[in-house]
Amino acid sequence: MKSFVTLGLIIVLGFFPQASMAREHAVAGNVDYINGEVVVIRNDGEMPLAFGQLVFSSDTIITGENGRVRLSMRDGSSIYMAHMSRINIDDYQVKNKSLVSGLFNMLWGKARFVVNHLKRIDSSFSVKTSTAVLGVRGTNFIVSLDRPANVEGKLKAGGIKPDPMPTTALLEDGRIAVKAVPKGGEILLKAGQLALVGTDGKVTVRPYTPEELKLLNPEFSGTATPGAFAPPVIGKPKFTVPVVVKPATVQMGTVVIETAGGRATQGLPVSTTIQVPVSVQPPVIVQVPAN
Repeated sequence: MKSFVTLGLIIVLGFFPQASMAREHAVAGNVDYINGEVVVIRNDGEMPLAFGQLVFSSDTIITGENGRVRLSMRDGSSIYMAHMSRINIDDYQVKNKSLVSGLFNMLWGKARFVVNHLKRIDSSFSVKTSTAVLGVRGTNFIVSLDRPANVEGKLKAGGIKPDPMPTTALLEDGRIAVKAVPKGGEILLKAGQLALVGTDGKVTVRPYTPEELKLLNPEFSGTATPGAFAPPVIGKPKFTVPVVVKPATVQMGTVVIETAGGRATQGLPVSTTIQVPVSVQPPVIVQVPAN
């Protein structure tokens, strides 16, 4: 019984560090789909990501060769990362469930950004790469750039400064202002268009083809989490914090077993009654909206 009680305490206490971190750091969102190898670099440490785990401003999310992850942000926006991708959440601030500032640094890979409508006049959402800055006003778009040769074999190493790589931005709906870095004027991308930003600062805009959309779109397939393929619900954030309201319990019962008797019983069966766990009630956990 002691071992079952200890297990119950471990299950319960395992939720508290995450809730404590939510109070100490700027929470950006949580993981609502994950498949394969996905890690997060946080405070100079590295750990695997898990379904339901919180992500914070300043986190770096990295997917491996078979890794995919979807982040549900606090304002209702969603970010889909394909395999072999790396994105830094440089800043993510939300007030009264409305985005104030979202800034992502995409070093390489493919990602889809489904951005909830920005309700505040001073709101901003932008994605920067080594060759472009994409400014958003509520939209659904895909960003893709190859992994530079100078980071091969250093997938999870910190302090990486990748070589500049061409950036491809594909806009399905909404509006994006595309700007080449370090210098370049803004070009407003329309729905149905693709922008290619070269390392020389040149920006080429044209309609994209169905084949290009299929090729660039992050693939989300395989067994992972329930509802993994459901489209995000715009305007209704799914971000919650787990709170334990009842500890785990173990219910004991009796069982009769028969063993071979000794010399006194001339080897006849002997019945013995022992107590064993008959049911284990896991901790009751409720999901409450984060403020």
